[in-house]
Amino acid sequence: MATTSLWRIKGYIGKLILYAINSEKTARREIIRTGNDDTDPDNAMNDLIGYVSRDNATESLHFVTGLNCAINTAKEEMMAYKIKYNKCGGTVAYHGYQSFAQGEVSPELAHRIGVELANELWGDKYQVIVATHTDKASHIHNHFVINTVSFLDGKKFHRTKKDYCKMREVSDRLCRENGLSVIKKPSGKGINYGEWKAEQEGNPTVRGIIREAIDVAVKASQSTRQFLDFMDQMGFIIDQRGKYPKIKQAGSERFVRFRSLGPGYDISDIIDRIYANNDPELPEKVPQEDPQQIFEDEDERVDNMTYISLYRCYNRALVAVKERPKANMRIYYLVRRDTSAMRLYMDSLDLVVDHGLKTGEDVMRYKEEAMRKIDENIRLRNDMRNALRRALRAGDDTEAGKARYNIDIYNRRLAKLRREITTCDEVLERSKSVRDNLRRIENNDLRGMSGEKEQTAKTREKQI
Repeated sequence: MATTSLWRIKGYIGKLILYAINSEKTARREIIRTGNDDTDPDNAMNDLIGYVSRDNATESLHFVTGLNCAINTAKEEMMAYKIKYNKCGGTVAYHGYQSFAQGEVSPELAHRIGVELANELWGDKYQVIVATHTDKASHIHNHFVINTVSFLDGKKFHRTKKDYCKMREVSDRLCRENGLSVIKKPSGKGINYGEWKAEQEGNPTVRGIIREAIDVAVKASQSTRQFLDFMDQMGFIIDQRGKYPKIKQAGSERFVRFRSLGPGYDISDIIDRIYANNDPELPEKVPQEDPQQIFEDEDERVDNMTYISLYRCYNRALVAVKERPKANMRIYYLVRRDTSAMRLYMDSLDLVVDHGLKTGEDVMRYKEEAMRKIDENIRLRNDMRNALRRALRAGDDTEAGKARYNIDIYNRRLAKLRREITTCDEVLERSKSVRDNLRRIENNDLRGMSGEKEQTAKTREKQI
């Protein structure tokens, strides 16, 4: 099974080629020439070439092939055609990617498939670098650097949806011809940039948390009933009604379709993984966090709690999950999304405690008062700015110094007030979800049955 992608690169082509042919990531070197060798060096391409040629990926350039260009002079040769046809701007290259399933392909076979793919798709008109990265045995993959200007007629390559589909089709055919698996019916949507960036930075995302929980449940299950029980215990609701099965965390407003979670997480894939699981790996048994520790010294039920108690308890829950993630799986999956925003919840607690804000009405009144203070401080700061101008015109350094000092004080006050107004909005916006989550912790009602019709395990097993 191979996954493919193709995207445009703007800026420097040299860095991309250097990354692709990185000698520490590849394992064989070939040059295939089918075009002319006009060269015209341009230093601006070095950075982009470097991006795909790092020495730690290509193992001394052993798994690198140049189509219609030499590896060592690829940047110069590609730039030569850009200059020849006066097409040096815009997209400088396209970066292609072909990744193979873990343990399914050797570096030699992966590279041969990559070269065949590049030759069939682009070899008749464009210069291409094919580099197979082998620095991680579990992640063998090909990189393609495609010059946007054709050596044949100078026409620029513009990737379309048809080009991407063709790349996937050819890749699948070559995989079949070489005895590799193929994704039977690619489905689902690509991850959006915000979610991708959050995952790259190690921050939890909705889909990431769901995938994590599914992996835990699948590893511990040998039947769909066991899988559903584990998902229930971790606080997830599975809805099989309609065309697309979906899932959500208890307390979440929206369901997420299984097909949007990525390969291996569609319902049929999950069932296959469960029944292929001959050695269940039960979750580690650890001392369970007593939910009541979160409500220490709080006499009121969650429904009757003031904002001060509410945010104090929720911060305890976040700290418990952050410091002891395995202590209570139910609480963990319920509040894990908010652990990346702990600073925000701490700021909310500080605000309501410092100013004694017990209700939403209190928060609104404080916000209105803060907005009034902002107007007042802006007026006073403007007075000081006028005083500073007068002092400077009169050459009075003493009065100018006093004015600057007062202006700094008003600037700090305004910054603090504006932060507090933002925090007021956050308190009001998040208070409902905070109360809902704490209510579920309090009642141990993490299976999403409040306000929803409960189905028996037998019925749910038939659905899945």
